[in-house]
Amino acid sequence: MKIIDWLGRLFRPPEAGVYHLDSYRAESKERAALDAYALFTVAHMIANLISGCEFRTYQNGTELHGAEWAALNISPNRNQNAAAWKSELVSRLLISGEALCVQLPDNQRIIAQSFNRTEHADGDIFTDIQYADMTYPGAYSVRDVVWLTSPVNARAIWMRGIMELYEKLIDSAADRFQNADGERGILKINAVARGSNDFEKQFNDLMNNYFKGYFNAKNAVLPLFDGYDYSAQTTGTGRSGTYTNDLSAVKTLADEAISRAAQVFGIPPSYIRGDAAGIEQAQAAMLTNCIKPLAQMISAELTGKIYSIHDILRGCRIVVDTSAILHHDLIRDASGLDKLRGAGWTLNELFHAYGLPDSTDDTANKRYITKNYEDAEGGESDEE
Repeated sequence: MKIIDWLGRLFRPPEAGVYHLDSYRAESKERAALDAYALFTVAHMIANLISGCEFRTYQNGTELHGAEWAALNISPNRNQNAAAWKSELVSRLLISGEALCVQLPDNQRIIAQSFNRTEHADGDIFTDIQYADMTYPGAYSVRDVVWLTSPVNARAIWMRGIMELYEKLIDSAADRFQNADGERGILKINAVARGSNDFEKQFNDLMNNYFKGYFNAKNAVLPLFDGYDYSAQTTGTGRSGTYTNDLSAVKTLADEAISRAAQVFGIPPSYIRGDAAGIEQAQAAMLTNCIKPLAQMISAELTGKIYSIHDILRGCRIVVDTSAILHHDLIRDASGLDKLRGAGWTLNELFHAYGLPDSTDDTANKRYITKNYEDAEGGESDEE
């Protein structure tokens, strides 16, 4: 039987087919989650913009820097400063479509990492609220928590559809890149080598070990058994143009995906890309279509949950001030500031708009009008 087997291996023609290098070389098969990448990139940018906004508190129509202001703008809880807290609140709202903030008995404001929500006609109930390693018992009414929702789920459905298309296009570009980078060759095996008793073992060892190391190494020498002859048919040398084109295609598709995600959230793609041309128009559109509606939603929810209706009617409210998002230059804006001063703005109001500390001078809170800066309370002079 052994002689017959040997003769069979000796005269058996080589099997038809191609041995793919993917089976013998370490190739990275990771696929980027393009939809999540685009969504997180844009949501992170929006969250960072909101995190720099001051949450201004008013009581009886007058701005007040008290305990409520400090809790929202300095330290909402022991583990987070205000910027991190605001960023997490907005990120969860945009990515998950909902965000829940609970005030604990010790006045800490935490953002729930998970919770159960039971819908009721007279007000939803939240239970099993988890934060860090704690799960807080009891039930919280929607009247006692800050509960933000967004139609991001509808956006996510839309995003998944368009991102599937982009993923297919990226896969196509990646395949072209991989094929261009791959090694192709012909391995000739003579009849004597095929007739060897340990042919199968030698062949598998050659393909799984020798060729694998050879293809993965930058510089390598490939030892071959007697009866084997390998000749390369393609090489990566001289195809840098192909590399550049394919990498450029992948980058273009990724940038396009982020641009589409930006449009979903109401941000001009040129703002995401950082294009210098038309930046002022892009900033204005971003503020109008994305940031200010989001800021108004947060302002209304905080005001409605922190203050009673009676307090709100007396002028108590919380306002998310988005004026700090854009960079202000005092020298560049000097002419406009002069007009605001003459229109009745106080010096402290102008200082506040530019993030400067208030002045303790008595005149800093006085209002003046007209080009001669008459006292607003005194009116025009009757002297001739």
